[in-house]
Amino acid sequence: MRWIIKLLIDLYLAPLRISSRLALYVKGRILTYEEHYAIAVDVIRRKFPGDNGTIVDIGAYDGDTARYFAKRLPYNKILGFEPNPVPFEKGKQISKHYNNVELFNLGFSIAEGELDLHVTSNLVSSSLFSIKDFSEISSDKIIKVKISTLDTFFESEDNILLLKLDTQGAELDTLKGGEATLLKTKLVLTEVSVTEMYEGGCLYYQLDEFLRLHNFRLYTIVTNYNSEGTKYFDTLYCNAKYC
Repeated sequence: MRWIIKLLIDLYLAPLRISSRLALYVKGRILTYEEHYAIAVDVIRRKFPGDNGTIVDIGAYDGDTARYFAKRLPYNKILGFEPNPVPFEKGKQISKHYNNVELFNLGFSIAEGELDLHVTSNLVSSSLFSIKDFSEISSDKIIKVKISTLDTFFESEDNILLLKLDTQGAELDTLKGGEATLLKTKLVLTEVSVTEMYEGGCLYYQLDEFLRLHNFRLYTIVTNYNSEGTKYFDTLYCNAKYC
């Protein structure tokens, strides 16, 4: 049976072996959104089976990622955090039928308080930093948002299975406010930038250095080919105590 399945797959994929450009295009079309999340779930299932640790989604937008994890890891608590009230309210309504999902209208940085959120026209690219590269995004308005730190919010949490970060350049500041939290975190899934798309936003090597200094090792990198060059990609880190 296995050889029949392999034969059918080989026949189906045959056109992609003829053209490498076509193969890259198809990969980008098929895995535009979920590849890094699918990898994170696979690593959790293989390396941490039965682990009921909390999954934390920083930069949850409308809760789409939180719901992705909730469907595939139904026995884990999923906490999502989004400082922009518009996508947060949308996500709260969509996610209310998921018993293991809870969303908070809150952002994270080095210190507690209020910060400016630079809201972009597409909302998903909004950042605590002002835009520097306008080639892909444009600013719409600035609003004040409530900010906490990871160490303050998760002081009583003793097991974080996955910490996911997608905060448009604010990932390093978020982690700097969570050094104690990292000690009880197994996996960190974060978007990293190659170019400075936001004024003062962190770059990939800064995040990598910080996580390595805090006993995390790079587990895998996920990116799609871009003919104009990669501006950002996703990385999965594992706490060296567990990997």
